[in-house]
Amino acid sequence: MNKDRFRDTARGVIEDTDNNTEWLPKDSYGDLGKWVNLQEGINYAQLMNQIYAGGQSDWAIPNKEDLLNLYVEEFNQKDWEGNDVHIAPSFLTNCSHYLWSSENNSNGQNLRIDLKRL
Repeated sequence: MNKDRFRDTARGVIEDTDNNTEWLPKDSYGDLGKWVNLQEGINYAQLMNQIYAGGQSDWAIPNKEDLLNLYVEEFNQKDWEGNDVHIAPSFLTNCSHYLWSSENNSNGQNLRIDLKRL
């Protein structure tokens, strides 16, 4: 896996050059200081669209594959509890280790990915 694939852009977003995706460097926890449920995450994405974060207005809850691509075992950042999370150093520390997906799990529940372990 290409560990150099995450690049900061002049627009203030992080580009994953291997997967052609863009990410904000700070998640909703880093911005709001609290864990959010899925609906609050959707609302947060809508807010980022309204303020044109990163110069774009198409932010959304990512799918499972895009979230799994964020996880890189060799990377170690700290989440808001001080635990190791496996995400590129381009992202700001003190993130949430759980990330909501736009998909459901096999039980039909909202899927979330844990960046502490897969």
